[in-house]
Amino acid sequence: MINTYEAYLNHSAGSILTVEEALRIYEKMAAGITLCTLEDKMDFWNDCLKKAAEYTKIRNDWETMTPGERAAADRGRSIKHDAFIDALNILSRIAGKEGADSSWRTELGDDRKRIGDFACFISYITGISNR
Repeated sequence: MINTYEAYLNHSAGSILTVEEALRIYEKMAAGITLCTLEDKMDFWNDCLKKAAEYTKIRNDWETMTPGERAAADRGRSIKHDAFIDALNILSRIAGKEGADSSWRTELGDDRKRIGDFACFISYITGISNR
């Protein structure tokens, strides 16, 4: 089966994050960090982008992996997913401490599949923005 966005929207796992919703959350996230005065805020921002890309890479590769390759990669995938979640939480705390909008983190929620989807959308946004 070839994956499509339409198939994603109808996925039985639920917790779907649409492109429109992901863009809205991303814009709030970027705006909040932009307003922060923390000197090394871009280090935290870039770390989050890097962690999103690392997780996205494994998820992209997942489609073409054999069951054995998936089993071997599964723990590393979970570790990269956790690292991305941690990076999001750090950005949210930074924004919150500086009085910037961090509501995007609540809007994104805590569902792991949804957060993983958001990592893929971040990679999409940064990928097409860096042409």
